[in-house]
Amino acid sequence: MSNTSMRSNFSVSVRALAEFNQTEGDLIGMYRPSPSAFEGQQTHKLTQAQREPSYRSEVTLNCEWLSARFCLKVSGRADGVFTNGVEEIKTSRIPPDEIPATAKQHHIIQARIYAALLVLTEKKGEIIEVKITYVHPQTLQQWSTSEHLSAFTLIDLFTEYCARYDAWLTKIYNQQKLRDRFIDELTFPYPSMREGQRQMAESVYKACYLKKNLTIEAPTGTGKTLAALFPAMKSMPKAQTQSLFFLTMKTTGRVAAAEALEKLDPHKKLTTVFLSAKNRLCLQLDSPCDGQFCPYAKNYYGKRDQVRGQLFSQQHWHDDELKKLGKKEQICPYYLSQDWAIWSDIVVADLNYIYDTTAVQPYLLKEINNRATLLIDESHNLIDRGRMIFSCDFRGDFLQRLLANTPKRIQKHLRKIQTSLRKACKNKNQRLSDQPPAQLCQTMRDFIAQSPQILRENPTFTPDSDWQELIFQCARFARLHELANSIDFRWRYRDGDPYERKVELICLNPAHLLQSKHDLVHNVIAFSATLKPWDYSNTLNGLQSAVREELPSPFQASQYQVYIANDISTRFSHRSKLPADVYQTLVSVIQSNKNSMVFFSSYQQLRACTESLHSAEKLIIQRPGWTNSERDKVLEQFKTEKGLTLITVLGGVFSEGIDLPGVQLEQVIIIGPGLPQVNDVNNAIKDQMNKMSLPGFDYAYVFPGLQKVLQAAGRCIRTEQDLGQILLIDDRFVNYQAQRWLPNYWSITTGPLASWRLL
Repeated sequence: MSNTSMRSNFSVSVRALAEFNQTEGDLIGMYRPSPSAFEGQQTHKLTQAQREPSYRSEVTLNCEWLSARFCLKVSGRADGVFTNGVEEIKTSRIPPDEIPATAKQHHIIQARIYAALLVLTEKKGEIIEVKITYVHPQTLQQWSTSEHLSAFTLIDLFTEYCARYDAWLTKIYNQQKLRDRFIDELTFPYPSMREGQRQMAESVYKACYLKKNLTIEAPTGTGKTLAALFPAMKSMPKAQTQSLFFLTMKTTGRVAAAEALEKLDPHKKLTTVFLSAKNRLCLQLDSPCDGQFCPYAKNYYGKRDQVRGQLFSQQHWHDDELKKLGKKEQICPYYLSQDWAIWSDIVVADLNYIYDTTAVQPYLLKEINNRATLLIDESHNLIDRGRMIFSCDFRGDFLQRLLANTPKRIQKHLRKIQTSLRKACKNKNQRLSDQPPAQLCQTMRDFIAQSPQILRENPTFTPDSDWQELIFQCARFARLHELANSIDFRWRYRDGDPYERKVELICLNPAHLLQSKHDLVHNVIAFSATLKPWDYSNTLNGLQSAVREELPSPFQASQYQVYIANDISTRFSHRSKLPADVYQTLVSVIQSNKNSMVFFSSYQQLRACTESLHSAEKLIIQRPGWTNSERDKVLEQFKTEKGLTLITVLGGVFSEGIDLPGVQLEQVIIIGPGLPQVNDVNNAIKDQMNKMSLPGFDYAYVFPGLQKVLQAAGRCIRTEQDLGQILLIDDRFVNYQAQRWLPNYWSITTGPLASWRLL
């Protein structure tokens, strides 16, 4: 067997190789010029069209770096190749002397790599021109810089870049060999699996091995976290996946993943990183992410190069460990955790870290050929979270507050945004529109590009968190504006005084944007206790072609006593009767000696039906705006006390992700089917689904409410020893049963509410 065939194969894009070799410079996240991708493409085409006839555009260049252990393929498309030279074109609204040194350094390394590839593949002359051209996207004004390097110098530089990357790959390779041996010996952390858990584990393993997307509905109590993580880990060597991203919707999912990883990997054999929001990891929240203002951003890339190897410490990198390292090495733990994530065996993160428009993980994973599997916990939330991720607004009140706290010389720049916002909202009446605020977005982009110069011209002004937030809001709004279309999105404008004006970008259908992220990874495993109806879930979550699997419940029908009260209507037209209809039932629940949760479809409904109730020592009524500590206090009460009744709302913090086994929770009463509020947005979703020949009302109203009901009902039975009652109050639940939308493992009785009896 030849030495070449013994080598491990890796690939990396020119951009990613250049980024890896950035070993000096500050963080400049908030100052990066931010033209849209469309603008960049058009600017490139127009610039390339002006070049001489012999000029070649978008030239694919690649080369293989062979070392004793690796065959590394470096590839990319050079913007332009001309006689004895390459050109790297960068779209920028600011002249080169305003571009931060860190960004320019990355551009230089990238251009040098392309020049080296040109020498190695086309054997150009002894001296090569390495040209970088910055082009303004509107005026097409160009600024070019060039250096002339010998072919030998370029090859030496390329060798240096590849050697540094090769040394890192050696560490990754060695870690993966240790990991694969550990995984080969890995066993399930309990003596046996539940039947449904084993079935799920087998399906996950096969999906990872065959590179298939999979959606699994696994009832509460299946043990989904372990049933997803364990087989996905076991599949890594044979499926040749390099990392697992365990994506959570809420803190409870993160905690469950951490507990599972402690059981599976107690000795920290795997490189594991937990990604957190910036405000949880930032060591200097009041400072911009710039080396000029924050010591942890100063020479970030140089420090990163020094601490990279610490990823392999036998450590699960939680917030505390990352912050401790950040303080010790004076490096930003937030950005370091994201840089480490693309190389880690296991990453636990909120959904945003893959799906948000600012997320870089999925693209970088592809550029370094890191085949990642996504495990999406509580994936029934993916539709709503997707809509939230791809929606945003821009509010006049925030802009006015910033205007009141900035010097007059800076206010003139902010007033340009204020004027564009006023024109966009003029004579608009909050109805949904398919017309975007193009000029407002253009003004935002101009402001982002000018912001570094604005600060340099006003050295006495220290940018605070509001200034950073304005940069972020403008960038996010402009970026989403680029992605939006009149089919899947709507805009809503509110006119009024400067404090009242607002523009909203609203995502109706997130499927296409979600799918675009799914296409960048090895495969996706999405699991939840409530995914039916399948067509609804998989159509809107970007996994329409995924394999579907429904697992049997680990519980017996005898553990459930489900009763549908078929003589009560919670419809809006019957709202005046509802308090009297349910009063006696609520009283009997409160007076029982059992822990109970009562879920209403809305706070308005909750208030109307609890006004006549007498306060009681064991009665807890949730109010809007409860903090996490207030929620946690209630949960602790349920774990230690008896006879408690919590009255709350569907879709809230108590309706999913909590675990109260045995007598901690014995009764769940659900009043109403949880239909979302009738409004313009939900009606627009309905109309759009109808245009797609789908049942619009069901997709916009019935199915989202149904999933909330099933999630809340799932709080009742948590172990194989539990016994519990579920009471569904609304005549529409009878139709849900007929449609087979309710779990087939429920034992259901139907009748008038007065005939329901407590256990």
